[in-house]
Amino acid sequence: MAGSFGVIGCGYVGSAAAHHFRHLGLEVTGTTTSPSRLQELCDLVDHPRIYRAGDSCSDASFLDSLDGLLIAMAPTSVSMEEDQYRAVYGTGVTSLVEAIKSRQSERPLHVSYLSSAGVYGNQLGAVCDESTPTDRSNTANALLADAEEAVLSLNGFGTSTCVLRLGGIYGPNKDIASFIRSASGHMVPKNGSHINAWVHLRDIVQGIDFAYQQRLHGVFNLVDDLQVSRRDLSNLLCDDEGLAPVIWENHDRSDARIFNARVSNEKLKQLGFQPSVRSMLDPVAAI
Repeated sequence: MAGSFGVIGCGYVGSAAAHHFRHLGLEVTGTTTSPSRLQELCDLVDHPRIYRAGDSCSDASFLDSLDGLLIAMAPTSVSMEEDQYRAVYGTGVTSLVEAIKSRQSERPLHVSYLSSAGVYGNQLGAVCDESTPTDRSNTANALLADAEEAVLSLNGFGTSTCVLRLGGIYGPNKDIASFIRSASGHMVPKNGSHINAWVHLRDIVQGIDFAYQQRLHGVFNLVDDLQVSRRDLSNLLCDDEGLAPVIWENHDRSDARIFNARVSNEKLKQLGFQPSVRSMLDPVAAI
């Protein structure tokens, strides 16, 4: 496969995607905001760059030579810190979108943007698909939804653009199943009745590849097939190894960001995409 592909944000997912596309024979440009990671990128991509979206001193000219682009930007903190969310999903994404619109090249570009299925918020466990309104009652979700809209505005500017809403990520070095089992017999201060969405790293990378090959545009849920509550999932995982169940709270905390929805992946499936890992209960999930 010939072509040039860029990855904005070479973290856990971005690095896996960069490795995948370089393996396919594409010329890959990868970015990081951290100078300390530049040497690491030298072993991962053809063209490593320091790029800080929103920084007027950052050179975005590399966008001119790309055929495909993955935007995998994320806050550096694992906790929900509003300032970081605003810096990434507000200032950062908006600035990157303007940079893409200002490209000096007329070369067609496909853009995939990684978002979160968490934007659906609390659907009381109901099935939701891409037509379900996002939850703007929560600041983080509102910022994520605004970022999605900004990226989708690129359609019509010489680009075809899609948003991939990811479930919670598991895979190599993210063994969520073992983490859940480690809570066997202990109280976890989260509502066990809530239903979360999940996706394996392998299927995220394959989904990004599928989106690029098919030149998808619009919004797509990129999640696996599992649609059970935290409690039911932990019971299945613990029962499988004869462990005591995890003890979950049955109520919501007032300051909690709630995600409770059965997220449908049918839209992507109807286009021919199939998750290779159906759930973290799948024997191949740990690979």
